[in-house]
Amino acid sequence: MYSFSILRLYLISHLYIGRNPPCQKEDTPADGPVCSALELQSRAIVPGSIRIVYAIIYSLFLGFGITIGAVLYGMFDDNAVSTTSCTNSIPAHYTFIFVPLFVLCISILYQAKWRQMPVMLVVAFAGYVVNYFSGLRFSAAPQVANTLGALTVGVLANLYSRLRHGVAAATLIPAIFTQVPGGLASTGGLLSGLRTANALTNSTHSVNGTSSVQYSEGESLNTVVFNVAASMIQIAIGIAVGLFISALIIYPLGKRRSGLFSF
Repeated sequence: MYSFSILRLYLISHLYIGRNPPCQKEDTPADGPVCSALELQSRAIVPGSIRIVYAIIYSLFLGFGITIGAVLYGMFDDNAVSTTSCTNSIPAHYTFIFVPLFVLCISILYQAKWRQMPVMLVVAFAGYVVNYFSGLRFSAAPQVANTLGALTVGVLANLYSRLRHGVAAATLIPAIFTQVPGGLASTGGLLSGLRTANALTNSTHSVNGTSSVQYSEGESLNTVVFNVAASMIQIAIGIAVGLFISALIIYPLGKRRSGLFSF
């Protein structure tokens, strides 16, 4: 299923967009590992263990699907390329425009109350801004950017809960979705799948001056799959650590009325 999803993405880009498609980000399912990390740190061992095992298996399927899907497309298209930089990338400042629209759609999808949506928009936008500029500063360690972004949304959501007696978890959910997309790509999980695809299809060349992925000898498909799984777990741990630090800042002595994280 995952292999054909990646293959379908490449085919649509080739047939309807052309040889130089715009950059696309895959939405990685890291919300499951985030919930599992939060449950494990809350000493909910049984549900946290179940979620983390499911997340690891799902990540292995995703890594295998990314590699096989890229290989299948390389077999069909002799001119397939695997450049690591975007030729028609959207300017960065346009992403700030679409973040509120994305959060609004997520809030409607999860049937949030209209009076909660302004707070959700502010919290999610602030977290995305911190994550974006932190990613530029700590490009070598993208997990730090995820931690700082989660720390920002956690502080704002818990502060709203403490001052207005609202539910912090309901405010956090749309903001967490703005932290997850692109995290797997930034850690190199997607690029690791292209290494094996290049070795199998022998299409390691450059286009328009951009360099292609370099394949290291001896790297097997198992290594690529486990790299994707490890990248997703690192993203989840970084977000969970940021949320817990924010809870310690706002509620240093704990929360009396309800739990800090009630998902």
